[in-house]
Amino acid sequence: MRPTKLGPISPADASTTAFNAQTFNSTGAATAPTTTATADGLAHLVTLTAPSQNTLAGVTFTIVGTDSDGRAVSDAVVGPASGATVTSVKHFKTISTITPSATMGVLVVSVGITAVSLSRGIPLENSAAAAGMTVAITGTINYTVYETFVNVYENPSNTAATSITALAAKSATTTGNASVSATGVYLMTNSVTAGATYTVWLNQNSAGAP
Repeated sequence: MRPTKLGPISPADASTTAFNAQTFNSTGAATAPTTTATADGLAHLVTLTAPSQNTLAGVTFTIVGTDSDGRAVSDAVVGPASGATVTSVKHFKTISTITPSATMGVLVVSVGITAVSLSRGIPLENSAAAAGMTVAITGTINYTVYETFVNVYENPSNTAATSITALAAKSATTTGNASVSATGVYLMTNSVTAGATYTVWLNQNSAGAP
């Protein structure tokens, strides 16, 4: 495969209002947030934060959007108690609608993101050679590169993924290899200080491909 470059990317830090200020309200209908895409183009865990008010813990919010690879994704998140924050299990690059299971009445939430984010997946060649990569960073950032062996053209790139040991929980420019026969890799930002960047440089010798 040709050498591949991903970045530079400047991941967004956590923000409780990245998708919507603390004004989101719905009678139970599917409702779009005021902002429908992350500013950094990455897929983040989504947060719902409530002010001091009656609890929304009895309401389930169904979030619908797209993941890091642009595939459709949805997640059902139990609402926050008064003054609390809840976090999705899945990562979202865009949110098209949020649907509460019941009317919110006068209650509101803000819709934000955590600092944890996923890059898009990078498909690898079907080759006997392992893909080598360097993650170059500026600023303060902690990251992990994951690999998968599923068909990344038919499944999300984070399906059944495991971390690459040489590139796990790193906070400096680091080089490592994916496993032979891995089908794709992606980078997870674990934590970040605003303004930090990463760039992934990847190459894989196609010799030995069946």
